[in-house]
Amino acid sequence: MFDEPSITTRDAQPYVAIVTAVTMEGFDVVEGLTDEVVTWIGARGAVPAGSPLVRIVTSDMSGELDIEVGVPVNDPPPGRRSLRHRINSPWIVRDAHLHRHDHLQANIELQAWAASQGLAWEIDRSSGVERWSGRFEVFRTDLSSEGKPVFELTYQISESAAP
Repeated sequence: MFDEPSITTRDAQPYVAIVTAVTMEGFDVVEGLTDEVVTWIGARGAVPAGSPLVRIVTSDMSGELDIEVGVPVNDPPPGRRSLRHRINSPWIVRDAHLHRHDHLQANIELQAWAASQGLAWEIDRSSGVERWSGRFEVFRTDLSSEGKPVFELTYQISESAAP
């Protein structure tokens, strides 16, 4: 059984990521990019500190989405940046999240729940493009009761939002 949407407060978690742009149909690159990040981390003696993730930076569903494909680490490896790999810390302070195996339906469900709670997401729209401060899909290692992969969907809540 899956949990209901809820609000949590988290500490920043550094992660190593590859920054890229994809279409909705191009998300199949995530697995290969995750493998590349894990290899890069291991070659520098660092250890993953959690499940792989995708951070949605911009969300133009009809065009390209800017994303980061990454893996959390507790101790970032030396060499803070390369041409392809970056070390980041999620900016999430307060977020709403839920666990599901259908991420498209989960996005709809989480957004509807947030609207019913009077919540707003931390999004910068000043450039005419929605830039999310913290929108993550974490690919967990556990399986649902139906034997399907589970992921955690997490959106950063605006500090000006209630409650």
